[in-house]
Amino acid sequence: MKYVALMAESGAERRPANRSAPFHCAPARRLLVLFGALVLVAAGASAFAQDKSEALFSEAQAAKAHGDLALAESNYRELIRISPQMANAYHNLGIVYISEHKYGDAAEVLDKATNLAPQEPGSWFLRGLAHYELYEPDKAVESFQRAVRLSPTDENVQLYLGKAQIQGRDYKGAAATLEKLSRTRPSDPVVLYNLGVAHMKLMLGDVERLSEAAPHSYLLHLLLAQDAETRGDDEAAARFYRQALHANPSAAGVHYALGSIYANSGKNEEAVQEFQEELKLNANDSLALWKLGEVTLRSDPQRAVEYLQQALKLDPDLPQARLAYGRALLRLGEVNPAIEQLRQVERLAPEEDSVHYHLAAAYRRLGRQAEADAELARFKTLSKEKSQRINDAARQEIELSAGPETVPQEPAPGFDPAREPVHH
Repeated sequence: MKYVALMAESGAERRPANRSAPFHCAPARRLLVLFGALVLVAAGASAFAQDKSEALFSEAQAAKAHGDLALAESNYRELIRISPQMANAYHNLGIVYISEHKYGDAAEVLDKATNLAPQEPGSWFLRGLAHYELYEPDKAVESFQRAVRLSPTDENVQLYLGKAQIQGRDYKGAAATLEKLSRTRPSDPVVLYNLGVAHMKLMLGDVERLSEAAPHSYLLHLLLAQDAETRGDDEAAARFYRQALHANPSAAGVHYALGSIYANSGKNEEAVQEFQEELKLNANDSLALWKLGEVTLRSDPQRAVEYLQQALKLDPDLPQARLAYGRALLRLGEVNPAIEQLRQVERLAPEEDSVHYHLAAAYRRLGRQAEADAELARFKTLSKEKSQRINDAARQEIELSAGPETVPQEPAPGFDPAREPVHH
């Protein structure tokens, strides 16, 4: 019946004018037989082509899986010649081309793949990848965005969309894309790196605009100082802070920032001078009073107590100042008041480990060994949870005596960075 239908469509099945006469025309019979043979040959060729396509596809997939990219490429190309409408063939040939770093060829065949199967997100992703490697960010972003719309939960597509946006200097778009991705992959170093690049580029753009708008502004030096400080370049940060003060001696917060750098570097005299300069601008600056007390504690705990009391009067919930105050009282031998202050630190910042070290020392002085042991155990537990801290002090505490001479071995405060107060 299939062959009859084919013949009917072609107009080959015609009858003589005399419908009752027998069909005796020899040329017509020969034509009919010949056409039937051709139909059978065509059907056989179609089946053969289908079998060959399936075989080529299987061979190409196997070659690709075994890393024989040349054979895989050859088989996919032959497959496309036989079956030019097979989207899968273009898709897989694109993968091979990308693996061979033939990004131009990959982009070309993946264009065809997306035309044949526009709802297939994988082909759009590969197309974007090819254009990304060709440094064609506009085309890459377009492809990745299409892939994201088709497959919104594909995190790899989101990552490469962000990278392509960075490549195209759309830093705001990249930051938005990568911020969203970081919520599902908060510890992925690749995501965090690219997010950092996007924010850094935005910051550098802001610096450039500020430099053009106000090249001699103290704000420019202040921004450069904060950038250097973030990178851990304290020497450059101090230089920029001094330049900011030269441009605007009454700028609030700059003496504080410079003093903090000096304090972290062990330049205590310079730090004290800067904090005092900050207090000349604002006598009620609780952060400057806290830092001044912190630095002074190293040499004059009685004077430190005075500064820290002022700081806590202005900001009773500042745990850093409260801890420094407790430590100062402990150095002066006022153990019970020190314990009271340290307990408040525990309430304000429960993750802070060093407070338990000081509580252990205080209880040991009072002869309350069980409580001292409990606090020391708590200190050890919390300190182990902070991978960046090396706490030999935990072992030193075992041999801690009742005298204040052991206090210099105490651990430095290690408050969570999120608790670091920001000076305005």
